[in-house]
Amino acid sequence: MEEFENKVQQALHNCGVHLKNVSSDGYAIGAAVSGGADSVSLLVSLCVLCKPFSIPVKVITVNHYIRPENETCGDVEYVTQLCQSLKNQGYDVELTVCELEKGQVAALADSKGIGIEAAAREFRYEAFENFIAQKNLKCLCLAHNKNDQLETLLMRFLQGAGTESRAGIPQVRGKYVRPLLNIERAQIEEYLTQKNISWRNDSTNSDTSYLRNRIRSELVPVLNEKFSGWDRAVLTGAQKAADDAEMLEGAGSLCFDKLSNRGMKGLNDFYSLPRALKIRALLKAANEAGCDTRIPYVFLRDVCDLADCADNYNRRKVEKRFANLSFILDENGVTVKNQEEVQNEIVFSAIIEKSGFYDIPAGQVFVPDGIEFPVLLRCCKPGDEVLTADGGTKKLADVFSDWHVPAQKRQYIPVVQELKTPEQKIVCILGSCLGYKDWIVKNEKV
Repeated sequence: MEEFENKVQQALHNCGVHLKNVSSDGYAIGAAVSGGADSVSLLVSLCVLCKPFSIPVKVITVNHYIRPENETCGDVEYVTQLCQSLKNQGYDVELTVCELEKGQVAALADSKGIGIEAAAREFRYEAFENFIAQKNLKCLCLAHNKNDQLETLLMRFLQGAGTESRAGIPQVRGKYVRPLLNIERAQIEEYLTQKNISWRNDSTNSDTSYLRNRIRSELVPVLNEKFSGWDRAVLTGAQKAADDAEMLEGAGSLCFDKLSNRGMKGLNDFYSLPRALKIRALLKAANEAGCDTRIPYVFLRDVCDLADCADNYNRRKVEKRFANLSFILDENGVTVKNQEEVQNEIVFSAIIEKSGFYDIPAGQVFVPDGIEFPVLLRCCKPGDEVLTADGGTKKLADVFSDWHVPAQKRQYIPVVQELKTPEQKIVCILGSCLGYKDWIVKNEKV
């Protein structure tokens, strides 16, 4: 048992989570717990590790209502009882239960044309983001293990994934950390058995209509029997892909920044890029244009094919469309436009001297107090970033994606921009005018 807990503590350390510092800084540690063996072992080991440092463990469980009600509600009941049992043993544990409405996941899946699991993941991570912000967490621990990593890598290989996806599940992503990622499922179950702790089993894990389950039950046993050492080779390949992806992502961002400063102009700039950088520049341009839909590689490949043969069509203008985006190639380079915004462009701005209600194209919006007036109330623009509570910034496109705001509605959502500071940062997103959230970062001096 101590060996398992030591592995978890070392993994936290490798993720930059040092328990002594977490304690002295007054943070809590978060854990997402479903009731399965992985998340139960994570929670129990975190409690053991955090107790000597008097670190609270904040737990969240999400009821998606996408399985039979007796099963999914039974998971919630189990997690509730487990947290109470740990609390009775002297551990500082607090549980938050997030209950989605019945049919909510299916409705999102239908509206976005995605699978049920993908839709559930969107809701789950939205709940996680709110949980992290509310509970003063140093990190939120997720329970993906080594077997999950291998299954993911095999699945992405079979799906023809690109370099970034072939890197697998990252151990750290922002405030999300995965302390079990190098621990095998057998070790997890052994740990719980030794501690005489039960766990819940997800009935969908045996449903081979899911690719991951087919890989787990049919492909992995064959690899284990016929190809000794395959798992080490796959993990090594994933690390190489991660190194390559990091380099390409950085280079792609630099290329986009350079090109976007000239409006994506210059035949010798975009057209002369290697294809890997062309694709990353196009993806970043699409994101800046407000696209929150996954763009298939085959479409981006076709755009690159057109760019590669630019001289063959005598540099005349050529346009390819995906969803509401237009990719326009001409002798100057490539321009990515959101057609809905071009055809129905909404532009508004006004200097606001005090808090109150103001008229905008979407109706009325309330500008809150607690910010330093005067401010500029305006429509959002591609590339806008909003100030965050920790002093950093986040792209509006990413915020809107988290809120599930359709691209055609984004131009109606107003932002509040500072005027008295040299940076003139955006401090508010007033999504409530369209029924979404408000993002407000108040000035502590006010």
